[in-house]
Amino acid sequence: MLLLLVGCADFLAISEAFDDLTNPLVVQSVYMGVEPLPPGVELGESAYASGSTARVLLADASNVDELDEAPVITDATIVLEMEGGAVPLRAEAEGAWVADTTDGLGWDAGDAVSLEVEREDGTHRLALVTPDAPKADIEAEQAKGEPLVVDLTGATYDNIVVTVVRLEDGETVYDSMPTDIAALYRLTHAADELVVEVPGSAFSKPGVYAVGVAGLVNAHPDDYEDVNVALSALTAGSFVFSAVTVRP
Repeated sequence: MLLLLVGCADFLAISEAFDDLTNPLVVQSVYMGVEPLPPGVELGESAYASGSTARVLLADASNVDELDEAPVITDATIVLEMEGGAVPLRAEAEGAWVADTTDGLGWDAGDAVSLEVEREDGTHRLALVTPDAPKADIEAEQAKGEPLVVDLTGATYDNIVVTVVRLEDGETVYDSMPTDIAALYRLTHAADELVVEVPGSAFSKPGVYAVGVAGLVNAHPDDYEDVNVALSALTAGSFVFSAVTVRP
């Protein structure tokens, strides 16, 4: 009888693991903060100009090869639960939901957050604790047309994203944050890639630029509930911006 009970328990565990891997609901989500900006730095038309942002992409896929062409999911209500309250996300496009500070979204390091996706079949969750902002060592001057290497090697992050804004006109001249679900999957599943090279073309004009660096931490699969564990992710981090002068 004991062997039978153990066998049943093992079978249930295997069955649950199989369900987690074959669940067609793919959730790729990003929650970002912005640390206080240096004096004189404004982010213009940057996606992070208003401060904290959240973006969620949903698709129906069973394996990574399907992601590029996966049907988007539109029948969902999404809320980001934080220690300070809940913030509903608004539909931005088919399969995409967003929120920012205008929706009441804030950011605190060490905050336990839960992304809740409500559909007809129930509530699907991903949860994590928000990380501290990185200590990025960015030189104050940069040669025109030269690439900039941002290296967080040795820090306790899973990934890194970098964005660059030219202050003269507020244009975002570089942003490594993916915008589609397949590219976001590649970011969130490329653990420990903590070096980004900003191409020299981002610094094509002399002037002052804002270089933002964020170290990302991914939610652990144990904190996923009723989503495709292999393809889904909730990642979070906070941008630290530095003013960089590009010489003629």
